[in-house]
Amino acid sequence: MKIGYFGEPGAYSHIAAIQMATGEYVSLESVRAVFMSLENGKISLAVVPVENSIEGAVNQTYDFLFRMNFYIIKEYYLRIKHCLIGHAGAKTDNITHVHSHPQALSQCSDFIYNHGMKPVSEYDTAGSVQIIKENYGLSHAAIASEIAANLNGMDILEKDIENNRHSYTRFFLIAKTPVKVSVPSKTSIVFSTKNKPGALYKILKILNDYGINMTKIESRPVQYTPFQYIFFIDIENNKNTDAAIADIQKSVEQFKILGTYETAYINDED
Repeated sequence: MKIGYFGEPGAYSHIAAIQMATGEYVSLESVRAVFMSLENGKISLAVVPVENSIEGAVNQTYDFLFRMNFYIIKEYYLRIKHCLIGHAGAKTDNITHVHSHPQALSQCSDFIYNHGMKPVSEYDTAGSVQIIKENYGLSHAAIASEIAANLNGMDILEKDIENNRHSYTRFFLIAKTPVKVSVPSKTSIVFSTKNKPGALYKILKILNDYGINMTKIESRPVQYTPFQYIFFIDIENNKNTDAAIADIQKSVEQFKILGTYETAYINDED
């Protein structure tokens, strides 16, 4: 079983993959590469970030879920704990440049500003550790996970440097076929409505009438159709879910079930 994820070993997607599935973990260079590898059979399962509690949605993930015929089979919430990582002998006060993925730099902006460091954007958190290890000296550091530091033999200069200690990233485990779920679960759907007053309200009313709780709604523009939108919705399943979905399908234009999966919960002790 090959499980693909975005980033180098030690990336947060790698950490999530270890928690979500067991097998051979395959490092890939982008979210696009993860979806393409699942499509062409190079991997059996894919782990992708879908949203962060501070930074919001990962739009590329939503776009590929809409365009491709895959299913969400599991969700997981990972507490994001950022470390400042440098060479042996490096000191925090002597760091002039800090490298990481743009989201990680944003999530640690207070620490970076307070220490007068210059942020340098890289493609991946764990990858930034490799970059400073191979290309820079003691004045350059990276922001990544503790695991990324250990895997690369680098020192952790500071721990828990994120602005908000309640930062979580939600991940999906994606497969080519759906799964059956008998425990408390969610269903994710995507649809488009006609561009007329009350179109979205009608969908929300259907959910309300069937007593279904909507836990997430996200809109994305429709490609090649200016100012037209598709809506991604997560709902908590109950005995009325099938009937509600049937009514929704009658009231929208495009419609797709992205998957039904066990409900995951945030562990505040992480």
